[in-house]
Amino acid sequence: MQASVQKKRQFWLGMVISLLCLGGMFWVIKPAEIAQAIQQARPIYLLGTAVYLLIYLFLRVVRWRYLLGNHISQAKLFHIQNIGQMLTQLLPFRLGDVARAFLVGQQPGLSVPQGVTTMVVERLLDMLLMVLLLPLALLQIETLPAWLRQAGLFSGAATVGLILGLIVLANKRPFAHKLLAWFGTKWTRLASNKLHQQLDSLLDGLRALTQWRSALILLGLSALTWLPVVLAYNAALQAVHLPASFLNATFIMIVGAFAVAAPSSPGQIGVFHMGIIAAMTVLGLPAEAAASLAVLYHGINFLLMVLSGIVGLNNIQLSWQSLTQSLGFSWGAAPPELSRHTS
Repeated sequence: MQASVQKKRQFWLGMVISLLCLGGMFWVIKPAEIAQAIQQARPIYLLGTAVYLLIYLFLRVVRWRYLLGNHISQAKLFHIQNIGQMLTQLLPFRLGDVARAFLVGQQPGLSVPQGVTTMVVERLLDMLLMVLLLPLALLQIETLPAWLRQAGLFSGAATVGLILGLIVLANKRPFAHKLLAWFGTKWTRLASNKLHQQLDSLLDGLRALTQWRSALILLGLSALTWLPVVLAYNAALQAVHLPASFLNATFIMIVGAFAVAAPSSPGQIGVFHMGIIAAMTVLGLPAEAAASLAVLYHGINFLLMVLSGIVGLNNIQLSWQSLTQSLGFSWGAAPPELSRHTS
């Protein structure tokens, strides 16, 4: 797989950040304390965490299928999504998203650009939901310092304003390109045809949010999709002998979602753990329990994604080798057709 110098730098930057996060975690909390807390975890609640995460995967497919105009069966899309999730856990550069777009593009009536566009919408919806929930969670959690509440409220308002501005630009595409061209005269890095193509992809994705009916449906599906994740964190809290709290679980989920957006190794190792530990300690919860929850939740999530991805590969009769070889073309030319595995 041929990656650009920039991609290689991004990969090594992510590896360094993951190692620093892991080093920081083990510097503050002794591994023996984490291991002891894990040994005392309650299996029934860990099982509940896994069940809620499976429900999350199913509901995420329901939303994605709606974005694709229901032009693909729920079962096939479920397997395609799980293959992408598995690759995100195992390979760098978030190749899972690339794989999802390629595999969807091979389905009758669909295309790779459609796959890319729907994933743009997915990310925007997820970000919008998180920034809407963050102020609500911060206002209800009394243990948080005042500065953190104010920062959360400000960032939430700023992000919502940015998304609303982008939605307005989606209805004013020529103006959006003129605005980008103007910025290109000020900063040469912004003066490229590739950025205009990326802007078109972003605006295509935002088009689904410019109609109030589809926007409400998508927001409702997004809230329904992330509800099992809150319940999964809630079950994980009980697994490490902490009291169940819907608000605490929501706050931990939001911080974890923001943490994995940072550069990291495949599977978001380290950055996820530090994000969860930071969120739980801010809530006044013990660091050892926070670390054990982060390790257990990440482990359950990792195993589910990998196993579901393997089942998906087998179901659509696609070999790992042909899939990864095809993804090697994502840095340059358009990808070739993925070869089918024959036994």
